[in-house]
Amino acid sequence: MSEYADDPTQELLAAVSALSYALGRSQVHGQLTVGLDVKVERAAFAVLRILLLDDTPLRSSTLAERLMVQPPHITRQVARLEQQGLVERTRDPEDHRAQLVGLTDHGRRVAHQLNQAIRDRLSRTLDDIPAEDIRAATRVIQRMAINSSAD
Repeated sequence: MSEYADDPTQELLAAVSALSYALGRSQVHGQLTVGLDVKVERAAFAVLRILLLDDTPLRSSTLAERLMVQPPHITRQVARLEQQGLVERTRDPEDHRAQLVGLTDHGRRVAHQLNQAIRDRLSRTLDDIPAEDIRAATRVIQRMAINSSAD
């Protein structure tokens, strides 16, 4: 018998790995971006989605915190998105040394399309799972994200 038998952490690791692989495949990325008039890299999805859902420009440092990545990663993503006309940087009125990143009108349309495509795909994936199980999984994943960011 494997040393990992009946190990819930190992079971979760296997499930998260399988889900990550399934969602991260380039085929899935291609399906989500069909119909867009611009090429959006996978790493940019999260930046666009945060800006869409917050509905207000944010500092790059805030984006980095929310995505649990280093600021240079966000700086590169924002530069690419800005070149594509999806985001724009403006001076922070509260601190003129800082810049805010916000969606352009085109960026808002693209982000909305991407968000809807992701929601539709996730809804199909969760179709046969009871709402209470989805909520329980959501609480666990949120807690894991919080605990991971504390490390």
